[in-house]
Amino acid sequence: MKAYRVLLTGVALALVAASCGPKYVQPELGARKVEIITEGNFQFKDLNKNGALDPYEDWRLPMEQRIADLVGQMTLEEKAGLMLHPNIAVPESGEIKYDFTDEEKAILARAAEEGNYAGPVGPGGQGGGAMGIGQMRRTATAKSYIEEKNFRNILNNGTCAPEKFARWSNGMQEIAEASRLGIPIMFSTDPRHGSGTGAHVRGTQYFSQFPSNEGQVGITAARDPKLVEDFGAIVAEEYRAVGLHMILGPQIDVMTEPRWGRNMGCFSESAELTAEMLEAFMDGAQGKDGKVGPHKILVHLKHWPGSGPHAGGSGRWLVYPGGKQDYHYIPWKAGIAKNALAAMGYYSGTYVDTLNVNYSHYMSTEVLYNQLGFKGSICTDWGVAGNGPLNPRLQGKTTIQDNYAMIYNAGVDQIGSETHPEYIVELVKAGRISEERINQAASRILQWHFILGLFENPYVDPDKAAGIVQSAENKARGYEAQLKSNILLTNDGTLPAKEGIKLYVEGVDPAVAAKYATVVDKPADADLILVRTTTVAERGRDAGPFGTPDGGVNIAFPTEKWENLQALKASGKPVVAAFNPTGSSCVLPPEVKTELNASLMVFDVFDSALLDVVFGRFKPVGKLPFEVPSSMDAVRAQLEDVPFDSKDPTFAFDHGLTY
Repeated sequence: MKAYRVLLTGVALALVAASCGPKYVQPELGARKVEIITEGNFQFKDLNKNGALDPYEDWRLPMEQRIADLVGQMTLEEKAGLMLHPNIAVPESGEIKYDFTDEEKAILARAAEEGNYAGPVGPGGQGGGAMGIGQMRRTATAKSYIEEKNFRNILNNGTCAPEKFARWSNGMQEIAEASRLGIPIMFSTDPRHGSGTGAHVRGTQYFSQFPSNEGQVGITAARDPKLVEDFGAIVAEEYRAVGLHMILGPQIDVMTEPRWGRNMGCFSESAELTAEMLEAFMDGAQGKDGKVGPHKILVHLKHWPGSGPHAGGSGRWLVYPGGKQDYHYIPWKAGIAKNALAAMGYYSGTYVDTLNVNYSHYMSTEVLYNQLGFKGSICTDWGVAGNGPLNPRLQGKTTIQDNYAMIYNAGVDQIGSETHPEYIVELVKAGRISEERINQAASRILQWHFILGLFENPYVDPDKAAGIVQSAENKARGYEAQLKSNILLTNDGTLPAKEGIKLYVEGVDPAVAAKYATVVDKPADADLILVRTTTVAERGRDAGPFGTPDGGVNIAFPTEKWENLQALKASGKPVVAAFNPTGSSCVLPPEVKTELNASLMVFDVFDSALLDVVFGRFKPVGKLPFEVPSSMDAVRAQLEDVPFDSKDPTFAFDHGLTY
């Protein structure tokens, strides 16, 4: 079949069917592997290559009718492919890996012979789950994922120059378009608009740079909803330019438990402020009408049901000792009202049924769908199937297939990171998952592809991508957000500092500091000492990335770092500290207010954005999005689900000074 390249602009082909009938505007079509069907004054893509206009190809029809027709044409294997959300990262070269070499195929064959993919799976991911993730990384080829396994929702956390990124995305879409039904790929990504790349996206930062490497707490500190709306619009613009369609975020967990290791990815300790900022972000990212369309992206809200209140901050069990479960639903209600069509459950267990959220029919179906009215699709967090259910009677006693069945029958439609659609087919044939449930999941998921306009045109313009991504305007807005995110905690009049003074720095690039002052090598030679330091949590033994099951998480400001600040103060020179929380919230001793000349809180901003505030080029406006406890004893005395209940915090919520 010939390859076609058809781009029809909506403006040029805005046509009215009849004066008394509905008005249709011809959408832009992008076709490279299928022919175009003309019917009357309109054109459509012949995605299933049958020479006729099928309902799912007819953009004039309601989305529900198109989905029903498509699901009716799909095989069980094609539906199963929709129900997994694996990873493929665009490489720095921008080259598509279509298939394995013979040598790689031999290695994979040996691994398959030696592996135990369907063995018992424990809570740590051993057995089938761990091998599944390893296979995910080794088998990420276009042929395997698109043609053989029918994956149409793929997480892309790779980094690449924008033009190459766009060409890679187009190449992957061409392969999908050439498939039996021509179903396009919906590419998701974790947040990637920080001053640097975050924990999930690593490599060169090509996108416009806002505060917080992965999260929204920094931009929330600015207290500027219009800025947050613009942030959402810039994320959408730059994502779509390279062929990305969904952000796995924003994270709308409410930061009521300061020990939880992912607090810095959230908005705030206030559920109301979180909801306000979420609404602003969604207005920019999805559009104020919530219709999304070909120039916007979908949000994927996480982590259902609000993962802030973990017992002891451990990251394992959600608890509500203060009776505030509904408080943590406030942002979810706001997002659902704004037409959020994707939700991600966390790894957490709930004591409602001693099951982790993704395995719980009560949490996933009865609460999220039936009580809160969610209309979209739920996807697990990555690796949840491999971790297995947290119920003590089941831990280590289930196979990966058992876990799939429990998750899907709970009402969850997609499993993140898994790469074995054949397990779903086996479960249906064995009667463990009904075809009705499969059709429901496929229908919910396909909403994403249709509302994004991908069936009409999944392609992007590589020549324009470089001019859109990190444009001068977008960069300027990002830097403004960095400036506004800085919070002046204390100041005895030392700040703003005078430019040209002698400055000693730690944790700040001397070359950047030299643009503001004369940088000296010894504290004794300085007029001012500036220290930028993280508030890295010292975790308990065997804590891992989410703390320990017994809550052994210590977020006190490290003793050695405080002693260093005191030693610098002993030099007799004024000391300014900029605290940069990472992961958890932080504890700062009350002495910060009396023993330092000035202090700030910053969120992964450029050194220049910090120095602009220190030297008065920008007056600080930031306000704390959470309270800062004074001791670990105060943290332990708090209730995990209750906001603002730390006794005598060093800094209260909404605190922030200016000049």
